[in-house]
Amino acid sequence: MRIAALIGAVLLILVAVFQGNDSSETWFAIQKIEIKGDLKYATEDELQSDYSSLLGQSLLSVSLSDALATVLSSEWVASAEIRKVWPNTLQVLVHEHTPLAYWGDGQLISTSAVVITPPKVPNLPLTRLYGPEDSSDVVLEQFGLVSQVLASTSLRVSTLTLEPRGAWSIIFTNGVAVKLGREEILERLQRFIAVYKSDLSGRIDQITSVDARYPHGVAVGWKKNK
Repeated sequence: MRIAALIGAVLLILVAVFQGNDSSETWFAIQKIEIKGDLKYATEDELQSDYSSLLGQSLLSVSLSDALATVLSSEWVASAEIRKVWPNTLQVLVHEHTPLAYWGDGQLISTSAVVITPPKVPNLPLTRLYGPEDSSDVVLEQFGLVSQVLASTSLRVSTLTLEPRGAWSIIFTNGVAVKLGREEILERLQRFIAVYKSDLSGRIDQITSVDARYPHGVAVGWKKNK
């Protein structure tokens, strides 16, 4: 089938060439972009809009590398495969980014550590990571280490923040906020976990915050009794 299709394409090109350059460009102008792939976050309409600049270009002269650059310019597209389907179609197989966490208030970090800025930020049950500009790699790495420490507990991170001065803080999904400071982050986290398991887990609704920046313990802020 591929050989027959190739022979047919070659014959079409030869006919077009003999008709003149203008005719060949017109004959093989891209009229349709066929998008394939399991789309979970981007819509086909959005991708068609992003790729509209490819319409009207000739399959004879369009560079697959240039077309791929256009396809990858869409925020949700992690990788893609492009195929010319003669005489007038460009077929695009799209592989989307998989979101791992929110980055700030308008971006996401993918499982491949790429920061993406989609036109619409989806509402997903993901951890929110915050930090100074260009610190996403550092914050993501710390998130991975923190998650490993928490793996044997019921605690899960809702928000992890790196302050401009280098201090770290966590808000857990149960609402408890913990200050970890700038040094010995994982050791301080483990110290908090020990106190949490022994004294705090049954009194979550009474806690306002926890300061784990002390060398041998933690300071707990309690809600005032009304």
